[in-house]
Amino acid sequence: MERFTFNLKGNWKGSWDGQGHVKTKGIDTDISVDPSMKGAGIGTNPDELLLSALSSCYMITLGIRLGKEEISFDHLSIESEGIVTKKGGLHFDKVIHRPVIFLDREVTDESKLRSAIYQAEQDCMVAKAVRGNVRIEIAPVFKTVETDPGSKKA
Repeated sequence: MERFTFNLKGNWKGSWDGQGHVKTKGIDTDISVDPSMKGAGIGTNPDELLLSALSSCYMITLGIRLGKEEISFDHLSIESEGIVTKKGGLHFDKVIHRPVIFLDREVTDESKLRSAIYQAEQDCMVAKAVRGNVRIEIAPVFKTVETDPGSKKA
């Protein structure tokens, strides 16, 4: 079995209004509780980090899935929304991904494209880690590069 290891170093001082810092190979940022939850609002917070992990994993997995399915696309973008509730204490309840797929040409098989979009969520390793605890919804949009002159290659 092949294994991949990721490491994080962090520190924290204080309580609800405290602050800390986390550092990985690609992240080096201050952390605190979000001000909407009466925290200090310094740097980022676990909610944004989880949303970033889910969104980036889905976006990368979607690109890989489109490639495997030989669905030609120029690029994709995403907006994701994370919803936290106070269900039995604070709980990350739901994520809505809104991917926009900029296609090279008109889609001839939309069912194949939609299948790839939903399969990517099933394949995303971060989504697998939270499955059963966080609901994930996908609301895709398709555009062709020719019909969207304002689109910009990533």
